[in-house]
Parts: sequence; C-alpha cells; structure tokens
Amino acid sequence: MLRVIVVGAGINGVAAAIELNKRGHRVILIDPGPLPHPLAASTDISKAVRAAYGADEDYTDLAERSIELWRKWNAEFGAELYHEIGVMFVRRREMKPGDFEYESFRTLERRGHKVQRMNSAKLWKRFPAWNPELFRDGVLELEAGYAESGRVVAALVERAKSRGVELRSGSRFARLDEHDQRVEGIIVHDEERIAADRIVIAVGAWTPYLLPFTKKFFRASGQPVFHLKPPQPDLFVSERFPVFGADITTTGYYGFPINRDGVVKIANHGIGRELSPESPRGRREPAQVLIMGVSRARRSANRLHAVVHVLRYSRWEFLDRIRSGT
Repeated sequence: MLRVIVVGAGINGVAAAIELNKRGHRVILIDPGPLPHPLAASTDISKAVRAAYGADEDYTDLAERSIELWRKWNAEFGAELYHEIGVMFVRRREMKPGDFEYESFRTLERRGHKVQRMNSAKLWKRFPAWNPELFRDGVLELEAGYAESGRVVAALVERAKSRGVELRSGSRFARLDEHDQRVEGIIVHDEERIAADRIVIAVGAWTPYLLPFTKKFFRASGQPVFHLKPPQPDLFVSERFPVFGADITTTGYYGFPINRDGVVKIANHGIGRELSPESPRGRREPAQVLIMGVSRARRSANRLHAVVHVLRYSRWEFLDRIRSGT
C-alpha cells in the first residue's frame, strides 16, 4: 500500500483519489476549499458529454466508455447528474468529407450509434428556437448529453470521504518537498510537511503557477461563457433545444438547454487569452447579446464569465440574423 497525496479536488483530483483508494492505497486529498472550488474549471452548471469527435476513433472510444460510466453514476448516486438529451453539431453548408460534422456522423454511424443527419425541414421543426434557413446540415447524436459538473464534483467529494480518503480542505499547496533531487512530499501554506510515496498534481489552471517549471508547456487561459435567462423558457427545454455546436470549427460556439434554474449557457471554445486563474470571474451586463441562428431568444438578463476570467465583451456578435428588440 502506498501513501499518495492528490493535490486538487476538482473532477480529475477527486476521481483520481477515489480510484487510488479503490486500489488499496492510503490517499490524502489536498485543496484550499471551499469545495467544489468556485474557481475550478469543473465547477460549472454543465459540461458536454458526447462521442462525436470527428474521425478520432481513440476519443470516440473513450467517450463511449465514459457515457456508460455516467449512466452507472446516475444509478449509484440516485440522482440524474448526467442528462442524456442529445448533442447536435450543425453547420451552415452541406457536410462534406473532412468536415468535423461529416466525419463525426460517419464514425458514429459505423460504430452503431443512434445518429440523425440534420438536413431536412421535418427534423428542424423539432427545434423551433433555431433558424433552419441559416443552418442546413449537421449531425444529431441521440445517446449523448451533458453533466451537471459542479453537482458531480460535490457528490464525488462526499463519496471520497465516505470511502476513507483523508480530505484536507483548507490546506493550500505551497511547493514540493524535495531532497537530494527526490520529491518526498509537499509543503503546504503553513509550512507543514506532508510525506508521501507518490504525488498527483491535479490543479488545472493553477499548474503553471504552482509548478513554475511547467510554464514552458502549460498556460492558463480563459474563454467567454454567457448565462442567459430567456423570457420564453419553453423554447429551450431539452426536448426542443439539445446541447449544440453551431458551426463550431469556424465560430467556436456551443451551448446547452435551459437548466433547473432557468439558465441557458452558451460559450466559446477558442484559444482564449492567457491569464491568471485568480482573475475576477464574472460580471452582469445589459442584455445586448446576439445569438446565432436562435430566432426566438430575446433575453431578459445575462451573466458573462469565463473559466478563469471575464473577457470584456458587452456584445456577443455570434449571429448573422439580428431580430428587432435584441
């Protein structure tokens, strides 16, 4: 049995702690808290879960295994934390070989997934908030959806504690405890030394700051995320508004159906900008948001934030079609 320290109790850290515990090791989980940590990337209202990864068979295989585990976790936790409501990737032009959407469709179809091609007016009628004149083709993956990631982390932290993982919430990692070119443990903020046989560092965006030697190949970045409250929430329920990527390889934009709090989340998957994970995370803006292809989504309020930073946008020019009153 090894004594293992896991630094960071986000989704990767807490999952690693549980798995190491299952394998018979003594595990100490270190995090400054509170948990889930408000600045962690995994502390969010939703994360997409899908097997559509273009022609990448390795990622698709991992996603298939992951989806089975998400279903298992739903049963074990006695709560629906993973919502299998479908994920669609759509584009303005017809899909062609080499396109992310086309390769995703062919890969999933070949592997026996339930998929539909989004190239008929009949299919688009299921999603009345969308503008079918703007988006002409795509793939709808039915056995996919999203996870309530913040709630998942909270549930896993409780599971870790119940299994005997030693949780030290309130301890902040300071540096590695090194002697004679060997790492023997860690030193926390109050200079306490904690010895271990193995150390797992799972601190996400803090990595290049806590381990400065990693700055050569890691950087923390932030991307914009919008939380919208539509005045017509029925248009955005999961049955009529699945998880989506809208011409994602060109625009970077993706989003989710309305959640239990009446929030529609839309975000950008891009290179972002480099910044510190301690940067301010959010602010409220007037509802000056333009949504690509969503023809009936006049907003009453929004919240703009990022994984680690607020990008200073007051308008989101995601749309070609601007309706009066936005």
